[in-house]
Amino acid sequence: MNRKKDQIPEDQDTEIAPETRAEATSEQEGEGAAVEPRPPLVEDPARLLAELTRARAREDELLRALAELTNVNRRRKQDTEASVLTARESLVRSILPVLDDIDRALEASKDREGEPFRSGVLLIRERLWRTLEKEGLEEIPALGAKFDPELHDAMAQRPSETHPAGTVLEVLVPGYLFKGRVLRHAHVVVAGPPSSSPHESARRNDEHTAPGAEEV
Repeated sequence: MNRKKDQIPEDQDTEIAPETRAEATSEQEGEGAAVEPRPPLVEDPARLLAELTRARAREDELLRALAELTNVNRRRKQDTEASVLTARESLVRSILPVLDDIDRALEASKDREGEPFRSGVLLIRERLWRTLEKEGLEEIPALGAKFDPELHDAMAQRPSETHPAGTVLEVLVPGYLFKGRVLRHAHVVVAGPPSSSPHESARRNDEHTAPGAEEV
């Protein structure tokens, strides 16, 4: 009798827990969603190509604008440096006459070597020259050099027996370079051909005599 109570009828429905039903429903929905078709990765290739073309064109415009800005800044820097250099060159040029006057004063006082006046002038000249040299001034080598029309101005020619023709014999006014460019040419006296002897002059005069001019 107890056995009959413990037995469960075969045709009786088994009760399913709500949680189990929810899980089964979710699995069914997931399976249904998995079979749905996925959208294509590229919906419109032509549209993507057009956008890519526009992006490249925009990139080219930006690169050209950057290059133009770089060129403008470089030109502006060059113009500024040129203006500063021109102003410094003008200032140094205006000081050259003062330097020339000091050199003349030293030349005129050569016989007063050791006197305080000459020593003071020498000191002033040395300090002034160091300042100008720092700015980029340098003297053009001239005395004893070969005449160079790019650096020298020939003010006179003097016959010389000891120097080749075209050699600078004397510097009348020194020349200067500023930043490698000629600021003032050196005024010089250049050696010419040696003067001919009296016999040579007579021979040349005879050669230049007209053939028909004979002594009567």
